[in-house]
Amino acid sequence: MAGAAYPTCKATGKCAASGRDFQEGEKFVATLTEQPVAGSNATEVGRVDFSVEAWAAGSRPAAPALVLGSWRTVYHAGEQKKSPLMGDQEVLDLFEELSQATDERQVRFRYLLALLLIRRRLLRVISTKRTERGVVLTVLRRGEDAGHATPGEVVDPGLDEATIADAIEQLGLVVEGK
Repeated sequence: MAGAAYPTCKATGKCAASGRDFQEGEKFVATLTEQPVAGSNATEVGRVDFSVEAWAAGSRPAAPALVLGSWRTVYHAGEQKKSPLMGDQEVLDLFEELSQATDERQVRFRYLLALLLIRRRLLRVISTKRTERGVVLTVLRRGEDAGHATPGEVVDPGLDEATIADAIEQLGLVVEGK
């Protein structure tokens, strides 16, 4: 994902498995995917939505798409154009879901999510340490006390500053749905 441009992607309001339109207030599962661009080595990030029933029955984005993360949300037709693609809680949930990621792209994506959440002041860094895995940030959610909460660790994948700045700007556009 280094240096990749992220297109703005918004929910379609339809289940990708059945094509059925979501109803106002209906719960559904949103996925953030990375997939190859035909005819090139590039990848693009997109969003694919599923009804709760389709998700429970095993429907997932088709290969070769890599699911970076998924979250449950509620469909609101009137707010779709005004609301962000992902709210703060959804971004935090996605960040936590990726905590066990081992795929290199998912590790990089989780690091970028962490930087975005730190910038938004939803996470705070309580320490950094150098390990055999590289530099590891220890983070807590805003308002959590280090003595009572379990901190999370984020591995710095070694991206250069220009790549990070560009990716965070693009990721912010995707998350905010502009």
